[in-house]
Amino acid sequence: MTHVVTTFLKHRGAVLLTQRAADADTDPGRWDGLSAPSAGGSAAAATEARSLVREATGNPEVPLASAGEPVTVSRDGEERTHYPFCFNAPSRDLTGLADVADTEWTTPTAIVERETVPGLWEAYQQIAPSPETIAADTAHGSAALSIRALEVLRDRAAVVDDWDALADVAADLQAAQPSMAVLANRVNRVMNSAEQSPAAVHDRAIEEMDAALDADAAAAATAADRLSGPIATLSWSGTVKDALLELDAPVTIGEARPNREGIDLAEALAADGVDVTVTTDAALASVLAREEFGAVLIGADTILPTGDVVNKAGTRGLALAAEAADVPVYVVTARDKVSKDDTFHPDEGPPEEIYDGAADLTVANPQFDLTPGDLIEGVLTENGLLDQRGIELVAAQHRSNAEWRPAASTTSH
Repeated sequence: MTHVVTTFLKHRGAVLLTQRAADADTDPGRWDGLSAPSAGGSAAAATEARSLVREATGNPEVPLASAGEPVTVSRDGEERTHYPFCFNAPSRDLTGLADVADTEWTTPTAIVERETVPGLWEAYQQIAPSPETIAADTAHGSAALSIRALEVLRDRAAVVDDWDALADVAADLQAAQPSMAVLANRVNRVMNSAEQSPAAVHDRAIEEMDAALDADAAAAATAADRLSGPIATLSWSGTVKDALLELDAPVTIGEARPNREGIDLAEALAADGVDVTVTTDAALASVLAREEFGAVLIGADTILPTGDVVNKAGTRGLALAAEAADVPVYVVTARDKVSKDDTFHPDEGPPEEIYDGAADLTVANPQFDLTPGDLIEGVLTENGLLDQRGIELVAAQHRSNAEWRPAASTTSH
């Protein structure tokens, strides 16, 4: 049996494919990811995968996105075991690849149509997102998971035979994270606007993915252009992070217990030279009252048609403190985070995040809270400032996009 570490570099939904040289000892001319013979075993393969990425990009700190289970395939009586990994590349720059005839950043579904090394698609499926992995994901925000949902639609569209199968996948994706309006909105737009064929859904999902990534970046630019610091915030938001990097003003961040996502944001900003202060969630209101701030800037999990904002628990308290301190509160987000209805999913986290002792206690661990819209100065989006009337119009469009599948034909999975 041959053991191979097979690594996929991903950037904006595309993966790096490499073509083996015509005179390669094995699989000449065939397409592959980044691969090399492996000593076998997941621990060794993890080290080998990171070495491959470092050699290809010149960057020793490209983050690992996922590691899949080993997968064994057979061809002509020979067995090959892939140890699959996926890394999120910050760019598409490459520094050097030995014994490679060609490279291409392309949709992963191109693997299905090309002459590849045995088992490449099976290896990719091990690290690709699925409704199940999206449902279980507690580490990524709603915008990132919406992109993963679009990847699932794209990937499934390349291998299913009919549109009904994709309709079931779309329903499964929305059921995976029912509180995430942005995920539902982006899936609905694909299914509503594409012709009812797998090929059309495949292409539309790719277009929607690019548009979604651009929308988040444009919303961040809107915030950076309109605000001045110092800024106060809490928790983690990729769009907030990008806005603060562009604004380059002093930032005070609440740590966002119990998982302290605010510390992740603080470290990411500090690594790029931003002047960052971190504090506890309980102290953030006091800091806001005694120091000068230009604005509070927060992300959003969901914006309801009423203008109320669903975000990390602690946002409501921060907004009330900002009102008392006469500091304006802005939300930065893509328009796709406006919900089609007023449903609020508070979502309870595991009790042991708060208390794991022996006392007979009831634990309240809400993941999100609801901040009234009248505490929000404005919603900064890819199309500028969104007022209440604009929120209502966006919500109406999202309701229209949700009508792609009659309710009577929708099933639970």
